[in-house]
Amino acid sequence: MKVSFATVPGSSSKPNEDAIAATSQVIAVTDGVTAPQGLETGCVHGTPWYASNLSSRIVSVVTEQPTIDLRIGLAKAIADVADSHRATCDLQSEGTPSATVAILRRTDQTLDYLVLSDATVIIEALSGVIAVTDKGVEHVVGGLATAAKTAPVGTPERKARLDEFVSEQRKWRNVEGGYWLAGAVPEAAEHSLVGSIPLSEVRSAAAMTDGASSLVDLYGQLTWDEAPSRLAKVGPRGWIEHVRRVEVDDADVTRWPRFKQGDDATLAHIELE
Repeated sequence: MKVSFATVPGSSSKPNEDAIAATSQVIAVTDGVTAPQGLETGCVHGTPWYASNLSSRIVSVVTEQPTIDLRIGLAKAIADVADSHRATCDLQSEGTPSATVAILRRTDQTLDYLVLSDATVIIEALSGVIAVTDKGVEHVVGGLATAAKTAPVGTPERKARLDEFVSEQRKWRNVEGGYWLAGAVPEAAEHSLVGSIPLSEVRSAAAMTDGASSLVDLYGQLTWDEAPSRLAKVGPRGWIEHVRRVEVDDADVTRWPRFKQGDDATLAHIELE
């Protein structure tokens, strides 16, 4: 299995809150949820630390137990990372660091995938392209998200709406009737989308954060059916460079309303040999 990947921060002034870990058999991509300045997280380490440690732990767990159900593997990784900073941080805080997750695993017979929240996995199968993501958060707090995204950039109104959105979003995180993320609650893994495709039917696959999937599901520059051939041509780095060109052309975020001009973007691409 040939693996290539790229991860690029959305801004040169802020750390990358995406992370990726990979072996020749397992890939884990995580997207840490941004905590706006002034809203507490209860964690002394921060979101980049959490995303990085979670992706690494996922790969370790799944590599150590290559036949483990991916939901169980993710739950163990979440628990392990939580245990590693429980003594120093308030994991009961609504803002405790959390992340979306995408996992790909190659076995002798199958390509297995897991998606938690709005990360995306695409699989180029003989029957067509399969795209998997979970936009459940939009159904919970979509109205507040739209209000924050459409407020004028750089204004107090935008910041106030963003703070309101995040405060409400946190109340619905990892609770019944809300939406689910990797954080300090291992049970969130049970709400992941999972599946397996016979290896003989797979040509390629990719796992990405929403900063990369935006090329399709926000900016509409490609369709998911077109994505595998584009990735084969330009690779993960070229894909993300395309995202950045689109974002620069919409610097005031009015054509495609969004929380920030450029989001962290991470994409891992596999080709079966």
